[in-house]
Amino acid sequence: MVLEPRAVSIQLDKRKYGLMVAPIHDPQLMESAEFIIAVKARMPLDELRRLFTQQTKVASVEKIRELISLQLPGIPLTPLPVAPRQLPYHAGYTYYQLDKTSAAWAMLTHSSGFAFHVAAAFDDLELQFWAIRS
Repeated sequence: MVLEPRAVSIQLDKRKYGLMVAPIHDPQLMESAEFIIAVKARMPLDELRRLFTQQTKVASVEKIRELISLQLPGIPLTPLPVAPRQLPYHAGYTYYQLDKTSAAWAMLTHSSGFAFHVAAAFDDLELQFWAIRS
């Protein structure tokens, strides 16, 4: 029997205009996993923690442009006080959990993937996207 790792790194593909896309290759993850985004930028962590949630929109690939143009909220990001223990530790990162209980989560049901839009310019921005199987 082969054990699958609980934490799965999901590739983020950078696009134009602050857009990043994370394709969903395993639909089972949508049902059974929590999704975490790890963020690092050249600024104080408390400032990053506050600004990133204000400047970032998360939605399905299919709906992100509509949400941006209509200035609608996407899937809420909940700041986590510490890194989830299932993830490898990286200094200087702040962590957010995508809110699967939000009404916006439903847009991902038949989606080809997640889309992230970061409106502001963060110096040396680095993002990691993770699924943690429950």
